[in-house]
Amino acid sequence: MIGHSNNRIEAAVANGTAYIKIFGRGTFQTVADFRDFVKKSLDDGLAVFIDLSNCETLDSTFIGTLVALCMKSKKDGECMLKLFNVSDHVKNIFNTLGLQTILDIRDAVPGDGGEYSPIESTAHDKVEITDLMLDAHLTLSKINERNAVEFKDVVEFLKQQR
Repeated sequence: MIGHSNNRIEAAVANGTAYIKIFGRGTFQTVADFRDFVKKSLDDGLAVFIDLSNCETLDSTFIGTLVALCMKSKKDGECMLKLFNVSDHVKNIFNTLGLQTILDIRDAVPGDGGEYSPIESTAHDKVEITDLMLDAHLTLSKINERNAVEFKDVVEFLKQQR
């Protein structure tokens, strides 16, 4: 199981869809395995439904990775990655970052993923995590000038860590 304490990510695959549930906080500590699972699912031609009903919050690395995955997954202008049961708190974070027109947010998850289990956790070294964090913040910075200013110091710090 990835994450710490109650922070975990579980998934199920059914009927051409990967169903993902995020529990607790989605952070830089869990995002690499999340990214790997979503990329594989999209590469396999699956739609990806992410249920945030048990998610307390998402950090900027997780959000930036989510945005990058959504942007890469667009088919015929539609994101193949959809978010469901998003709390007002997380919606406010998305709105503050100017993501309301990028992310596909829906009310309730259609269908059932069946049996959920923890997503596979693999070792990710410090360089890979630093690169992932940098990519996530660069993605958010490209969305609008406000984000570029907000994450300027983070981007510079992460570049120095490489």
